[in-house]
Amino acid sequence: MTESLPEREPSLIQQRMTFERARNYSIVMTVVFGANAAWWLSRGLFDGGDVIFWVLAGLFAIVVVMSAYSLVSARRKLRAFEAEHGPDAGKRS
Repeated sequence: MTESLPEREPSLIQQRMTFERARNYSIVMTVVFGANAAWWLSRGLFDGGDVIFWVLAGLFAIVVVMSAYSLVSARRKLRAFEAEHGPDAGKRS
């Protein structure tokens, strides 16, 4: 039988990178899916309002709301990390 090594906590740099990656991903998702929602909403308004346009606009709007929530959550986690370790913790020079 082999013993497993104890897991180490990631370094401050790795933790900050994780929080920033989540924040950046959420920003990109919000912008991309927001543009898609606006596109399908405009198609629904100006091209006769076929049901598929409204369904797609609604689905993209739901993803935008979820991405915005994820963005707020990522910012909260980053603020908590900075409050615990200091504002420059994990930043590379």
